[in-house]
Amino acid sequence: MQNVKTPAERDALKPVLAVHVEADDSWDCYLPGDELPAMPSPLDSIVATPSQFRLALLQSGLLDAVEAYVATQPRPTQIEYEYAPQIHSQNPLIVAAAQALGLTDGQRLALFQLAVTL
Repeated sequence: MQNVKTPAERDALKPVLAVHVEADDSWDCYLPGDELPAMPSPLDSIVATPSQFRLALLQSGLLDAVEAYVATQPRPTQIEYEYAPQIHSQNPLIVAAAQALGLTDGQRLALFQLAVTL
């Protein structure tokens, strides 16, 4: 596994089997022969619609902070946030955003538990 800081460094690695975005906006790039990290069980992921997620953020007073964070991210992240048909609690982008905003895993999951009720 190699941690890289720029898109050019990431794109120079071929072939890359998996990429995990870190909270510091670097990438962990897994190459052939690397042991891949365990993926969370789908049962551990809570799925909300974009409107449910944004309403939960609004109720929690986090909507403006999340949107400001997303605005500082690379365009692919912004597009995923804007147009994803579903938002998964275990999505690496969601996990990184929550960490960047100082949320614990429990707070992130509680936000999704709220979201699915809206």
